[in-house]
Amino acid sequence: MTAALFAQVPFEQYRIVNTADLDEARQQIGQVLNSYRLHVIRGRIVHSRLELVPCGRLSLLKLRHGYGADIGIDPDCDGLDGYYLLVLPTQGRAEFHFDGHRIEVSPDKAFLLSPDRPFHFTASHDYEQVLLRLDRAAIADAWHRLTMQEQPPDICFDAVIPLHTPGWQALMPMLQWVARCSGLDQGATVSQAALLAQTEMLVATTLLLHQPHSMAAHLWPAPPPSAPQAIRRAQGYMLEHLGERLPVAMVASHCGLSVRRLQALFRDECGQSPLQWLRMQRLRAVRQALSQDRNADKVSDIAARFGFTHLGDFSRAYRQAFGETPRQTRRM
Repeated sequence: MTAALFAQVPFEQYRIVNTADLDEARQQIGQVLNSYRLHVIRGRIVHSRLELVPCGRLSLLKLRHGYGADIGIDPDCDGLDGYYLLVLPTQGRAEFHFDGHRIEVSPDKAFLLSPDRPFHFTASHDYEQVLLRLDRAAIADAWHRLTMQEQPPDICFDAVIPLHTPGWQALMPMLQWVARCSGLDQGATVSQAALLAQTEMLVATTLLLHQPHSMAAHLWPAPPPSAPQAIRRAQGYMLEHLGERLPVAMVASHCGLSVRRLQALFRDECGQSPLQWLRMQRLRAVRQALSQDRNADKVSDIAARFGFTHLGDFSRAYRQAFGETPRQTRRM
């Protein structure tokens, strides 16, 4: 699938490394990507090739390093230096090692390397890959646009992007657009330059929205609480503000729910609406106050303290709930 995705890109017109000399290849490739150490596991390297197609600040590369031998690559620095690298294998197999994990990479999955994350990998003798290089600044700009945070954090993405997943399905149209824009560089016309900048932003935003990463919890809201958790949270909030005017919309907003959803939860779990539950708690609070302090505040003052502003309505509700009047409670 990844090979077909870039089949129309004229990579051969942008060949910058084409040699059988291992040292020459390592030096030239290291100038484009990170410098690295290479060792041959088995076989003999007969050819290395690198093509770099400009796409504004993005770079689309096709790399075949070590054709004829199984090789190991160990970057000299601790991870990529200031850029992300989307690895799209087109043939062969490789194994990436980082953080104590081993991940097999083949044409049925993509792989995303984040800056400053140490890694090394081995590759089969026929391994070939297309690479999309994305500057760290592009991810930072996209994060700022999504969150309006002035100081974007360092973001580390989950490495594997399995094909046929929603994340890949979201990313693939962006890659198709990159392939169509390949060959345009920073010397393009004003309209072309704007198109390239927008393409870079779309790729970065798509990754932030669809590929899991270290800051995803700060980008997406927390999932809605379960029914018991939501009800306990709503009840706790209402008890804390027992004497205040408390519209049900305010309670629902505090719980991260719609009014309709909160009302449905209360009906299912409590057999009554949130405001009916709240009124009963207020009546109980008044009854407790009347029982503990029989001679101090007036009944009307106590009722008002717990949110009852209409004395007649309060008296009827109190008698219906407890089978006696507030004054009878006080005399007991």
